[in-house]
Amino acid sequence: MRWGRLVLCGFLMVIMLCGGSLVFAANGDDRGSSEAPNLRIPGDRWMPVFKAGEKISLNVPIENTTSGTAKNLQVSLLVDDKFPFESERMTFTRYISSITDGTVVAGFNLTVPANIKPDVYPVNVSVSYDSDYGGGGQFSSTLYIKIENDFSQPQVKLMNVRLPGERLPAGKTSLVTLVLNNEGDLKVKDVEASLAGFNSGLTLDNWSDAQSLGQMEGKETKSASFRIHVDGDTKDGTYILDLKVTYKDDYNQEYEKETKVYLPVSGKGSQDDLVPRLIIGNYNYGSGEQTVAGQTFPLTISLINTSEQTAVKNVKLSLKSDGNVFTPIGSGNTLFIREIGAGGRADASISLKPKESAESQTFSVSADIEFQDEDGNKYTEQEIISIPVLQPLELLITEPVTPPEVFAGQSVHISLDFYNTGRAAVRNLRIHTIGDFDVSDGELYLGTVDSGGSDYYDVTLIPNQPGEVTGKIVFEYDDGGGQDYRMEKEFKLMVGEPMPMPNPDEMPMPMEGQSKMSFKWWMAAVPVILLAAIGFFIYRKKKRAKEALFLDE
Repeated sequence: MRWGRLVLCGFLMVIMLCGGSLVFAANGDDRGSSEAPNLRIPGDRWMPVFKAGEKISLNVPIENTTSGTAKNLQVSLLVDDKFPFESERMTFTRYISSITDGTVVAGFNLTVPANIKPDVYPVNVSVSYDSDYGGGGQFSSTLYIKIENDFSQPQVKLMNVRLPGERLPAGKTSLVTLVLNNEGDLKVKDVEASLAGFNSGLTLDNWSDAQSLGQMEGKETKSASFRIHVDGDTKDGTYILDLKVTYKDDYNQEYEKETKVYLPVSGKGSQDDLVPRLIIGNYNYGSGEQTVAGQTFPLTISLINTSEQTAVKNVKLSLKSDGNVFTPIGSGNTLFIREIGAGGRADASISLKPKESAESQTFSVSADIEFQDEDGNKYTEQEIISIPVLQPLELLITEPVTPPEVFAGQSVHISLDFYNTGRAAVRNLRIHTIGDFDVSDGELYLGTVDSGGSDYYDVTLIPNQPGEVTGKIVFEYDDGGGQDYRMEKEFKLMVGEPMPMPNPDEMPMPMEGQSKMSFKWWMAAVPVILLAAIGFFIYRKKKRAKEALFLDE
């Protein structure tokens, strides 16, 4: 009986100890698994510093200070009037599957506008997430970004005034050329020069008071010409006109510059008219507004003899371009005109070919003019013209990457990469997705993609109906010279029937508890081991007792 009681007490102690351990372990696991996540953006990091005009990667750190798991994170940058990056999108969003304990980073590929003012800018960040404990949450925070700008900002100024002679002759119409220079580092567009302040002595001769110059690269010069008539009774002196230049940068910020134009005038009967001069009245280079690198084009130059009294002869026109960008085709670089009468005009043409490696920009061509008057006196003049060269655009786009399984009513992520494999920059790049589905955050504006640059595009779709669904990712951009381009990448989705929702009444018991207990298999083995030890101890006691009884007998 004593041994029986001992066995019974040991068995009860084992049951109590193991049961308590199991309950404690289970409760401890439940407390750990149900802990709510606590997300934040760490504030003890260095302030990011970026330079204007650069493509940058803004990394937003998200830290979870607990062991509770946050799932389906959505990290968004909020666009407002102080947003320091170039974009037409209202939000940028990155998705993170989960974070348990530690830090993850949401990366955003952005472009800093080249015309941005140096300063420290706030960037608002919004984070939302799901959780098995408490249903999830959302919070906002602010990052501070320092922007530096080393670019000289756009500034178009009057650099020179070219007259047919030293003075404008009274009683005649003269072509006045205003040379403008973009002193900044950045390109400007929609450049327009307008003249005002005309009085009874100077008027425009069937000529517009505003001239459109299109776009100007940084440090580029362009000319605006005006036909100005001087009345016959105008006195000698210097007359002042008002020049206003308006333009925009690549980000549509408007600029305006006003300056004075001083024009010297000689009265009727001046000897200036007896000295002949040849100027370039106008020139054209084919039917387009620019030439194409590696393609031959005709250049036609019109020369004007500004003298109403003296004819010129043996006119030789020699052309030379910056860096020898243009090569003559089928002839030398010199044009010859036998004679231009007093006040007359003559045209000369030549075929030129830009280098295939020429960059997309405007190049200057100097024209050295040599000629003689009727008495054999020799004269020289020099004029400069500008010819824009365009590099063909080459944008390589990969095939869209689609998931293998798609179900109606569920979100689908599609992505692709693209590369600028040409020598010229792709400008004003806009990407969007079209098709018979709902699109979430599908509009993307990247601005400029430089030669050799690359990036990616991803979009979230929600197909509504099963079956084959076709969509297109559309790329729209231009070459900086006003020519628009469009490319499309088509994709197909085989959409399955919506996945059935599980019935809560038919769902098996949660496996979570089983998985939590499975790794504590030793708890189940403890009672067996203890019982075996007690049994072995009893067996040894009884055996020794029998041996002792046997020896006594």
